[in-house]
Amino acid sequence: MFKEPSALVAARAELAQAEENLGDPGRLGQLRNVITFLLREISGDAPQIEKEIAKNLVLRYRNNVLSEVKAILASPDSYEPESLAYWNKVMELFVGARLADDPEFIACKEQLLARRGCPSNDGPRAADVAVANKELHVAGRQDDPYSRIIKEVRTTLHAKSLRGIGQSLEMLRLRAFSLEKKGDYFILRSESLTATHEWILRNNLAETILDAPAADPNSTQLTVGDGWLCYGPLDIARLNARQGKTRDNREFEQTRDADKLAQLLRTLGEHLDSKGATAFKISWAADSVSVEYQTPNGVPDRKTFTVEKLQQLALCSRFRRSSRSASIGVR
Repeated sequence: MFKEPSALVAARAELAQAEENLGDPGRLGQLRNVITFLLREISGDAPQIEKEIAKNLVLRYRNNVLSEVKAILASPDSYEPESLAYWNKVMELFVGARLADDPEFIACKEQLLARRGCPSNDGPRAADVAVANKELHVAGRQDDPYSRIIKEVRTTLHAKSLRGIGQSLEMLRLRAFSLEKKGDYFILRSESLTATHEWILRNNLAETILDAPAADPNSTQLTVGDGWLCYGPLDIARLNARQGKTRDNREFEQTRDADKLAQLLRTLGEHLDSKGATAFKISWAADSVSVEYQTPNGVPDRKTFTVEKLQQLALCSRFRRSSRSASIGVR
């Protein structure tokens, strides 16, 4: 007789409790954690029977969420914008997951986003356009040094760019965020982002670095919004230049720093580089990290890591680089 694993039993109990408190924003983090765990089970190496249990749990909860949202859409003016925003965040937990498509669920989510006052996760698009117009204006002038810098950033490995972004984010101590690459831009979203975080990052990027563009508020500062910020190509150039000045090859430092956000993001970047990924989205939670990406031929894929596994891969990767450097030195 099959005995359900304790982790699935706990997940089932968490979902049952969440159903009793459906609509409580204070439980959003717990709900995100249990849904992330179940999706990891579905896409991981668990036995098929456990995958089916996890999938059924997620689908049942998704159907409950759909019922609630349909009721909200029947009289949306009765709900505050904050409530609509909360339900949008709940629906986001089930978008892009490896589940059976539900056109009704997607349609309801789009209707929810269309309601005035409900912030969309596509909010940075307007900022992208503004930043793109500035940098395209600069890149279009062949005699301008920014044009060369932007071209170099476009050919930079994801591992290097993600490491630079990770270094800039380490001081913020965010436990949950998403990082999405769209074209030349990296968009960071987090419910924990504050005006203070934005001020810290702006000042961090404003430092003049050798071989990086000078601080120009019209082209190099972060673009920010409510709960998100956007790194443009010139910001990435600055971060990459800083890496060259702060690199330290000591083995002790390599071992000690293997669990830092910069190194973990670099490891994810190495995975993306090995797959030839173009656009991608990283979802970072306290105990798991997932990345969705497209290969050059347009085929979508997804990979999920525990934080512990990512730390092990980061440590192995650093030792390989150290060994290669030592080998070259001997020659």
